[in-house]
Amino acid sequence: MDTLNIIVSTGGTGGHIFPALAVADEIKKQHPNAHVLFVGSLYGREKELCQKHGLDFYGLNVRGIKGRGLKAFSALLAMTKAIIESWQFLGRHKPHAVIGFGGYACFAMLLAAKLRHIPTMIHEQNAIAGLANKILAKFVNTICLSLPDTKNQFNPRKCVLTGNPIRHEVAEVVKEEKDYTTLLIMGGSLGAVAINSLAVQLLSTLRDNNIHIIHQCGDHDYPRIVEAYKSHGYSQEEIDTMLFPFIDNMAEVYAKADFALCRAGATSIAELTATKTPALFIPFPYAANDHQTANAQNIVDHHGAIMIKESEIKQYPIDKIVLSILQNKVELEEMAENMGSLAEKDAAEKVVAELNKLLQK
Repeated sequence: MDTLNIIVSTGGTGGHIFPALAVADEIKKQHPNAHVLFVGSLYGREKELCQKHGLDFYGLNVRGIKGRGLKAFSALLAMTKAIIESWQFLGRHKPHAVIGFGGYACFAMLLAAKLRHIPTMIHEQNAIAGLANKILAKFVNTICLSLPDTKNQFNPRKCVLTGNPIRHEVAEVVKEEKDYTTLLIMGGSLGAVAINSLAVQLLSTLRDNNIHIIHQCGDHDYPRIVEAYKSHGYSQEEIDTMLFPFIDNMAEVYAKADFALCRAGATSIAELTATKTPALFIPFPYAANDHQTANAQNIVDHHGAIMIKESEIKQYPIDKIVLSILQNKVELEEMAENMGSLAEKDAAEKVVAELNKLLQK
């Protein structure tokens, strides 16, 4: 075979991008001379993350269609143009296979690959598939799943249970020995206003009880949250060590974190289980088909986390709930072990194994 040429496609949020990056790394590990090209949208974080990752990137002018109201027509027109552009792009680059990781950003490239009879795979991170993967699943060759398809969304003959790929540096995290307790607060790669607001409500309790904080709040909400920290007596110097719009080195953060307050995206869950970090999940209520609640429920059932719906936040004394867990070392350790029992650290290897099978065919 000529030099292996693979296209990895997805975008939008870290939940799609990070598994794709993990698989790109594994392809390069198993096939050192392979050329892996990342195709995404021009509007997500994928270009920035690819540059930091040393991957070539190609951007398509696409946006999501579902839930955009009157803007859906222009998004549909852009998607049509992107499919034509992808067809032409594939004709020039002639990849051996195209792998999609969900989200609107991969749809055009995967559809064009199918029309050109190029082998295709998708990976679905969530318990309930998104619209792009539901459509793509009908014609791709292989479907890799993070979780068992209990809702019979896909053709079982195409499906392989691989787990959700995580970055190797996260998979190798070892918890730091320290004499203080750290709460990790994050709302996904883009931040979450509801979780940020809840974090602000917890600040007095956390400060009074000497709980260390690492908080990823997103670019958009950063100015508001900075002021909130200052109003609770934190200096700018302190804030600079605990509050961040976006965190590049999550492995370092997971090594410190004893407990997390976060959304229930599939990639966050995969990383939390791999690093034995128990959590309080507050699922994003507007996720497609409420898939974050489904993602979290499996962890809650195994006693690695607790879950509170966003609509019910005001019904619970969350400051007391979080503090009671953080101050109970035995409970924290039990939850951490339960989290770790659900880890799938070799998911990237399993996905690339399926790619290798597809290439052999």
